[in-house]
Amino acid sequence: MSGIGFEAAEDVRIIAEKIIDKHHPHLQDAKDLIGYYFRDGASDWAGKAKKCTAFERHVTGYMLFVFINQDAWDSLKHDQRLALVDHELCHFSRKNERIYDEEKKEWKDNWLDAEDPGSWGMREHDVEEFSEIIQRHGLWETGIEKFAVAVRQAEHQMDLEDYEREQLRAVK
Repeated sequence: MSGIGFEAAEDVRIIAEKIIDKHHPHLQDAKDLIGYYFRDGASDWAGKAKKCTAFERHVTGYMLFVFINQDAWDSLKHDQRLALVDHELCHFSRKNERIYDEEKKEWKDNWLDAEDPGSWGMREHDVEEFSEIIQRHGLWETGIEKFAVAVRQAEHQMDLEDYEREQLRAVK
């Protein structure tokens, strides 16, 4: 036996549903379609997100899975747990149609059927890079630039306009 086990992760579900309400509108009507599991056993990852195969959907009734490494979870502080769960939820993408609401005079997302496996996809990370490459070559790619702006915003609560103003002042 490999020493790997899985157990339903109700603590993760509770956190996830609060985060979905606040940050993931595309998952609002799909909360019951996501299975959350702790994974026991040696692992080099803290969390994984996965779109279910047809067989997994048949057996579990879920469309999507979030797996959390139990050892990693036990070592994390509450805020880190929130970030980990939010991170895993960000991997789930969903197709939508943009519809113009005549009454409100605005565009809104009309998410495709949550029960349709074809409406779901998986997102990769926005940025994957080595710190040495950034040190040697700077913010050479658009995704890295956006990431850097997001980091600056989090550190200083700056918005993009503030950042651009700062950049203009530095040039002068």
